[in-house]
Amino acid sequence: MSSPDAGSTRLQDAIRFALDKHAHQFRKGTDRPYILHPLEVMLLLSAMNADTDLLMAGVLHDTVEDTDATLPELEARFGPGVAGLVGAHTDDKSLPWQERKAKAVAELARADRRVQMLVLADKVSNLRSMARDHARVGEALWDRFHAPKEQQSWYYSVSQDALQPMVDDPDAREVYWEMTALYKDLFVSYGLDTTGEVLYQYAAHGEAYRLRREHPYWEACPVPECLLAPVSRAAAETLEDLWRL
Repeated sequence: MSSPDAGSTRLQDAIRFALDKHAHQFRKGTDRPYILHPLEVMLLLSAMNADTDLLMAGVLHDTVEDTDATLPELEARFGPGVAGLVGAHTDDKSLPWQERKAKAVAELARADRRVQMLVLADKVSNLRSMARDHARVGEALWDRFHAPKEQQSWYYSVSQDALQPMVDDPDAREVYWEMTALYKDLFVSYGLDTTGEVLYQYAAHGEAYRLRREHPYWEACPVPECLLAPVSRAAAETLEDLWRL
């Protein structure tokens, strides 16, 4: 069994490697150094009680996808465990955006707990960044990405579905619920119909649900065509709680 000092040394080596590989890179549309993202992913994993290999994979997770690093290089330097985790969360960028994201989500649904924790931490870090920037620049945010808001909404929605096992994981549950809250703030709108008896939530990619006062359980429905009175997420959640009393 390796000592805690050995684990710390390996993690520090991974951080230095990531710092070098991501040097001179910035987050899309900002002047924020890119390295802040993998470091945040590592910290989110630490909050989920991740082991050293998983922490290392967190800080290295974009090196193969976005720099000249390779999986054989990671395996030689950091071991097969770390390289395997990074490889499980590396997109095939030779595929069109929609195809590679659908492939990634299908694989995520079958992935083991540690891979799902890695992806969850990455998604929350990305959504935090989107939420901060959306508060500053509004809908112009979506011009920064390869896919429009509607496709981003779909991708983060199906990712939540694939990561559903994290709800029952005591280490990951809190981070999962942060992901759902951030998703709703970015992509979901709420409205009441003219009677005030039906609450709707509808995502940017066209998925819609309704909650009827006399039957307070969300059910799928077409996107409403009637004029709705917009409500905030906080107000919608308060109304949902009241109707379920």
